[in-house]
Amino acid sequence: MRVVLIGLPDLTRSWKHDLAAAGERLGWDVVHLPPHDLARICRALPGADLLLWARTPGRSTPQGERVLAAAREAGVVTVGVHLDLYWTRPAREAEIGRHPWWQCDFVFTADGGHQSEFAARGVNHRWLPPPASRRWLTPGVVDRDRWPQPLIFVGTCPAGAHRDHRRRLLTWARARYGPRFGWYGTPDRRVWGEDLSSLYATARIVLAESVPSPKYWSDRVPLTLARGAPLAHQGTEGLADLGFGPDVVLTYELDQFGPLGDLIDNITDRELRERAERGRALVEEQHLWEHRLQEIEAVVHGTR
Repeated sequence: MRVVLIGLPDLTRSWKHDLAAAGERLGWDVVHLPPHDLARICRALPGADLLLWARTPGRSTPQGERVLAAAREAGVVTVGVHLDLYWTRPAREAEIGRHPWWQCDFVFTADGGHQSEFAARGVNHRWLPPPASRRWLTPGVVDRDRWPQPLIFVGTCPAGAHRDHRRRLLTWARARYGPRFGWYGTPDRRVWGEDLSSLYATARIVLAESVPSPKYWSDRVPLTLARGAPLAHQGTEGLADLGFGPDVVLTYELDQFGPLGDLIDNITDRELRERAERGRALVEEQHLWEHRLQEIEAVVHGTR
């Protein structure tokens, strides 16, 4: 299958890079192009089977209507892909159905709890639970001198969508665990790639959360588990249905941090290793980009 991918070919840490690599592993002929190169995108469409438009906010494809028109003229099925939450995010809600990207034949996002709302805006939406890349299945190097804290959180603490629950989580973790808790991902403590794999391989538990919304979580869930790290995450609706239940993830309820702390303090290292092993195996078997692309192919071809 020949696929034209509108992504970010020059940014190797982007999930668009992982998407392209997964397509190639499936034997697809993937032409990965940057979003601003309208002429090359349109030239690549004749003879293609699929246009995958992995949208990058802030790097909009100019004249997106022309891209879709060219694809349809060439008989190419168009699929929009992104890993964001859209409903409950006022700025994003306002654009649903309006930007040309939403007019693709199919739109796949990680926002799985608002199917009726998408349909009301005329969007042919499918849920795409976020996957991991196969490249992160290789365990990182344990380095306790560099990463001394047993409990860690990786990410920023933005205002808006996360409301105050992430701030409360971080405040609680620092108060309860003091120097045994490490917060990475802030501007002065960025961690990427192999360094992140090393951090996750060293940590006893990775603390995480996502914006509270049914059937939505960020790719930190599969990416953490792929790297073999024990993960604590709120029990979002849909997680257990996809295998991320309490036997894999240390689940907790938002703002109920006391029971989470008791779980962290009392669980044995052996139990954590067993959860981490199950989590990594689950991601490898069901939640890589190859799996998601096969699901997209099945929907596009009408077999699912």
